[in-house]
Amino acid sequence: MASPTDVAVIGAGVIGLSCARELAGAGLNVSVLEAAPAVGRGSSALANGGIRAQFTTEVNIAFSRFSIVELETLERTVGGLGLHQTGYLMLAGAEASERGLREAAELQRRLGVETRWLEPTEIATMVPFVRAEGIRGGTFHPRDGFLDPAGLVAALLADARTEDATILTGAGVSAIEPGFVIRHAKGDLRADAVVNAAGTAARAVARLVGGDVPVEPVRRNLAHVMDPAGGWIVAYADPDDPPGWDTSVDPAFLPALAARLPNRFPSILDLPIDPTHCWAGLYPETPDHHAIVGEDPGVPGFFHCAGFGGHGLMHAPAAGRAIRELVTGGRSETFDLHPLRPARFIEGDLVIESAVL
Repeated sequence: MASPTDVAVIGAGVIGLSCARELAGAGLNVSVLEAAPAVGRGSSALANGGIRAQFTTEVNIAFSRFSIVELETLERTVGGLGLHQTGYLMLAGAEASERGLREAAELQRRLGVETRWLEPTEIATMVPFVRAEGIRGGTFHPRDGFLDPAGLVAALLADARTEDATILTGAGVSAIEPGFVIRHAKGDLRADAVVNAAGTAARAVARLVGGDVPVEPVRRNLAHVMDPAGGWIVAYADPDDPPGWDTSVDPAFLPALAARLPNRFPSILDLPIDPTHCWAGLYPETPDHHAIVGEDPGVPGFFHCAGFGGHGLMHAPAAGRAIRELVTGGRSETFDLHPLRPARFIEGDLVIESAVL
């Protein structure tokens, strides 16, 4: 006999754990199924930990505003997140990028984010290590920053377990039969509702119920460069890197950095870049660089919460709240989820996020 549960969450990265935490907090019986031998082993483990509210669409800004408050609260009440709100500084070196940053900052301020516009002289004073030639201005939001991905995973896991969510690792899902009978590596589970929070594997999970979501794994490379003050995280996203499952560091990554860093950060080239301090992870990307959050149009009771494209860590609290409201009430009261609905791809109604790092 299949074990019963109210909601099965497939995936135990930050998104799945946040969903479990919220759903269990609403009084539901929640079971999380994770294929890996431990939680947070996928994209969550390889993230650089950035959080920011500087986006270009209302829904992403709304997710960031909510999540930043939640992350600040988690750090204050639970601790261990390693939250450092040093701010994000976005630079413009061309007329088009200046115009885009100004428009984005206006939208952010209208939605309650205290983003500041900085003139070139202010930027030179704030970051004297940046080559100032050609900078037209920039935006700065002081509550942006970074955290420890492992710390966030641990905090969400602890909260989910406190709310009596069941977490099963090594429980890869092989089939989902009608009535939501879920066959997994450790047995069978019968659920009233299912949340697809499988990250880069979200498309494969959707296909188990005859659905589909256009989530593709895309490699992103990073390097940790040491200096006497601590170090830098340096990244470059090659637009020609095709979707795939390769998480080895691209051999072209370091030459690409060497060709680009001197333009703004010439001093970093004087520091040794150890290839063993480089790594790569996968972004679960969608065509419009927005997550997919909503009920599958063809499978009632099957909810998608995936495709965050490198923003999962910073948007996990909002994602969990959105899923809680959808599952328990049929709609979200906190967010306008219309731009994130799964059906938008079939309808051809996309809103593009341009602030993708």
